[in-house]
Amino acid sequence: MKTQVRVTLACLASIFVMGTVSAQQQQPPAPPPEASQFDFWIGEWEVTQPNGKVAGYNSIVSVNGGRALLENWTSAAGNFAGKSLNSYDAVAKKWKQFWVDTGGSVLELSGGIVDGKMVLAGRSITAAGGEMQQRITWTPNEDGSVRQHWEQSSDGGTTWQTAFDGHYVKKATPAQS
Repeated sequence: MKTQVRVTLACLASIFVMGTVSAQQQQPPAPPPEASQFDFWIGEWEVTQPNGKVAGYNSIVSVNGGRALLENWTSAAGNFAGKSLNSYDAVAKKWKQFWVDTGGSVLELSGGIVDGKMVLAGRSITAAGGEMQQRITWTPNEDGSVRQHWEQSSDGGTTWQTAFDGHYVKKATPAQS
């Protein structure tokens, strides 16, 4: 009986390994065209506020074969950081973002391109237990810069207040300096 169990386990392990290798060798399908809609945000950025003060630095890279963007944010003071994963959901036909930062904030947004701008929105719960609507708009500018305008509403979207207004300018590479 023990011999049969060992042989059966060995066969199952062999089938699993062969199936895994076979799956790894298959080329995944290309991402849908919508997966490149947010590519204007890819790059190494210095982000300034409307007053010209540097707010921080953001690195946006394409990951998973062009299926997602990974954001790595660091404040200018270096005391605050955050990351987001952004991907086009072909089934829902929406872009989705999942953000988490060193302050413990988590934000889930979804949306898409509206008039040439990426607009993602969602809801969050405030520390007091209330609901806050969130809307972030990324606007690609003709000069290659990007504006990120984050707005919040605590009255169901009747009025909006700016939470962050950032101007993204690509950082110079050594060849550009």
